[in-house]
Amino acid sequence: MWSYIPLLVALPTALVVLAIGHYVLLARHKDLGSEARLPRQLALLILTLLSMVLVIVVAPIHESTRNQILGLLGIVLSGVVALSAAPFVTNFMAAVMLRATRPFAVGNFIRVGDLYGKVTERGLFDTEIQTEERELVAIPNATFINQSVTVVRSSGVIISTKVSLGYETGNDTAEPLMLEAAAKAGLEGPYVHIVELGDFSISYKVCGLLTDVESVLTARSELNRQLLNTLHQAGVEVASPTITRHITQSEDIRILPERTTPVAEENRVKAEEIVFDKAREIERLSALTKDLQQQLEDIDRSKSGAASQKASLEQSLERVKAEIKTLRDDD
Repeated sequence: MWSYIPLLVALPTALVVLAIGHYVLLARHKDLGSEARLPRQLALLILTLLSMVLVIVVAPIHESTRNQILGLLGIVLSGVVALSAAPFVTNFMAAVMLRATRPFAVGNFIRVGDLYGKVTERGLFDTEIQTEERELVAIPNATFINQSVTVVRSSGVIISTKVSLGYETGNDTAEPLMLEAAAKAGLEGPYVHIVELGDFSISYKVCGLLTDVESVLTARSELNRQLLNTLHQAGVEVASPTITRHITQSEDIRILPERTTPVAEENRVKAEEIVFDKAREIERLSALTKDLQQQLEDIDRSKSGAASQKASLEQSLERVKAEIKTLRDDD
C-alpha cells in the first residue's frame, strides 16, 4: 500500500503541472501567431516527456520492468527522430532549424522557387507568404531546407529591366538616356550593362538601387515607364530582339507611339498597398504591440505612472491583439 504513495503523489502533481503549463504557455495567449507559439509548444512537449519519465520512475513496478519501459520510451523517441524523412516530422524539424538560423523574418520579401512574396506567418509546419497576386500561399518548411531562399535586404534591393535598341542608336546616345530614366524612377547609383549583341538589336540592362523595399513592385513598373518615356521623347526606337527591316521600308521610318498626356502621379495606385495588405497590417500591428508592451514595462519599472494611463495602455494592447487574431484568422 505504501509503495503506491509516490505514484499517487507524482501523477496528480504531473497533471497539475501540465495543466498550469498549458494555461500559462498557450491557453491564455490565444492571440499568438504560429511563430510565437512554436517555442511554447516545444517547452510543453519537453515538460510532458519529463512528467512521463517521473511517473515511470516512481511507479511501484519491478526494476527490470521499469528499465524496459524506459528503454521502450527511448526507442519510440529515437524512432520519431529516425523518421524525420517523413513530411510531418521533416517540416517540424525544419521549423526548429529555421528558428535557429533565422534566414528571414515576418515582413521580409523572399523568393523560393517560382514563388515571390512577403512573409506573413512562420508556423510549426509551414510558412505563409502573400504573393504579388495578393494570394496567401502556405509553403512547407522543408522547402526552405531543400531549396535556396532569396531574401530581400531591408537596406535596399537592385531593380533592373532589359530593353532592346537597334544598331542605328549608338551606345553613347542610349546609355545617358537610360541613366536619366533610372534616376527619374527614384533609383540610386544607376548603371547600364550591354547584355547581348543580337543579329538585329542590342540588349541593354538598366539597374539601380531601391532603398524603399516596400515599394518594390511600383519601382519596377516605374523604371519601365520612365525608360519608355525617356527613349521615346528622345526619338529613340525601342526594337524587338527579332525585328527586321523590309527592303521596301525606308530607314528613316521609326516605330514610335503618338504623344499622349501622361497619367498624373497622384492618380497612380501603389500596387503594394493592395497586394501585401495582410502582411503590411500584421507588421504594423506587431510593431504597435511591442511599443505598447514597452510603455507598460516602463511604467512598471518607474512605479510613477498613473493607474488610468496603465489601464488605457492595457485596453489598447488587448484591442490590438484582438485585431491581429482577427486578421490572422481571416484568410
